[in-house]
Amino acid sequence: MQAEEPFETTPRLEVIAPSILRSSKVPLLVAVFSVGLLLYLTIEPTKPWILLVVTALVALGADGILREHPHSARQDDIAWTAPLLFLPTLLTLGAGLFLEDALSGYWVVPGVIICAGLMAGALYAEHASIDGDSDVYPTARFVLNIVTYLTAFALYAVVYAFDVSLVPAALTVGLVSLLLSVEVLREAEADPMRALAFSGVVGLIVAEARWALYFLPLESYLAGVFLLLVFYLTSGLVQHHLNEDLRPPVVSEFVMIAVLGIVIVTLGRLFEGGA
Repeated sequence: MQAEEPFETTPRLEVIAPSILRSSKVPLLVAVFSVGLLLYLTIEPTKPWILLVVTALVALGADGILREHPHSARQDDIAWTAPLLFLPTLLTLGAGLFLEDALSGYWVVPGVIICAGLMAGALYAEHASIDGDSDVYPTARFVLNIVTYLTAFALYAVVYAFDVSLVPAALTVGLVSLLLSVEVLREAEADPMRALAFSGVVGLIVAEARWALYFLPLESYLAGVFLLLVFYLTSGLVQHHLNEDLRPPVVSEFVMIAVLGIVIVTLGRLFEGGA
């Protein structure tokens, strides 16, 4: 005779919180983002308030989606979602401003579709990354890092494309780098204040790099690539430092990436000058 299984008094997690993949809220928010972005890019003259409204809607919608996670009930801090909102918010701004500068005509449509895919990936990954013990956490972190670096490049390039003067440009680049590095470093640092302090260091270094670019013959996308390289190196090294695995092989890998990046920027500048 088989022993009876103990009665479960606690409902299973799958019953309490259905998978975010079965929710319609992410597709709905992505649709709002796509339509708003398309309106911003097609209406002439350009209406900056449209992009600001879309950005606010994405931030509010993402906050609501993240608060549906089962771990939300364990959070005492009402603002616990704030670090998770930096990426979707800046992605919205970066997508609008970058596409406005880079694309025109019918090319706007595939650009918006690509950005919609990035937004969907970011929202799903942000939700999955809340639980560090989940099976999909490594994949979520990979997606978030990719979207973070693409967002950083878009905003860095936009600062050059719109001919922002030196001091506001350095401040903007520093602030963007600070906020995006919060996303990169939150995997390695649980203390939000300590993570913010290290993110401030990353932002300061990238801002100084933007200041130094004033004396270098780099423009537009090449300058964006250079700043992205600085952001990747500084945030990556800080992340490994926080994980306590900043060993010689890791440092060598970053040195190789730095050299390769400099070579690419140099060749791009030579090709641009020759053209």
